[in-house]
Amino acid sequence: MRARSCWLYGKFGSLPNCFNSPTGQEHLKHVLNAIYENLTHSELPVRVEAALALHKLLRHDLAINFLRPGLEMLLKTYLKIMDDIDFDELVEALKTLVEVYHEEIAPYAVSLCSKLGETYLRLIA
Repeated sequence: MRARSCWLYGKFGSLPNCFNSPTGQEHLKHVLNAIYENLTHSELPVRVEAALALHKLLRHDLAINFLRPGLEMLLKTYLKIMDDIDFDELVEALKTLVEVYHEEIAPYAVSLCSKLGETYLRLIA
């Protein structure tokens, strides 16, 4: 159920006028918090769907500001999930994170690049 809920918000949560009302903004905060928590769920499908849903929700300014304090954990979690499963959509999700938080990503750039390099070498081996 958790994976399916994350999938649903990933598919429809990026609609432009989805969360414009005050109640919509509160709902988005609740959804972001729940999806963020699901990034550390024990089941891999839940973590994958949460990671894919979050990057789609980054089209909303509220989501960008909400996730900014947890950026380091977010990056580590995406890289861990990418270690667990090779999935092209996760690379696109990580790319979106880097694009959205391009100004805040500098402290993590070296470790991010080295981890991506390791993953690339593992995949071509």
